[in-house]
Amino acid sequence: MPNLRLAPLLGALFLGAGLLGAGLLGAEAARADDDHDRAREALREGRVLPLETIVAKAGADFPGDILDVELDEEDDGIVYEIKTITADGRILKLKYDAATGELLKVKGRGNHGNHGHGRHSDRR
Repeated sequence: MPNLRLAPLLGALFLGAGLLGAGLLGAEAARADDDHDRAREALREGRVLPLETIVAKAGADFPGDILDVELDEEDDGIVYEIKTITADGRILKLKYDAATGELLKVKGRGNHGNHGHGRHSDRR
């Protein structure tokens, strides 16, 4: 026979964990909104090129499908990081200078050099 005195305690623990999780998700959503606001501000101020411009450049440089895009502030400026799967099945992480559109780095599995683009290339 189950211990019925534990049922209310377990229910309260699950409810508390659910509320805690919802609070953490809310904080994550607030951070995402802040990131979007900073990205929009940088675009309005002309500090970054529009995402569409960079995605078109990435597609021209490495035909395939875009899997993920991030706009990151780094020590030497703002960069777009694009994860793509090329038409020949390679998964690449491309790093573009967000202000100029210059390809800075190509990194990924199955990568055979940087195809004459940018300053850096890593083989994996």
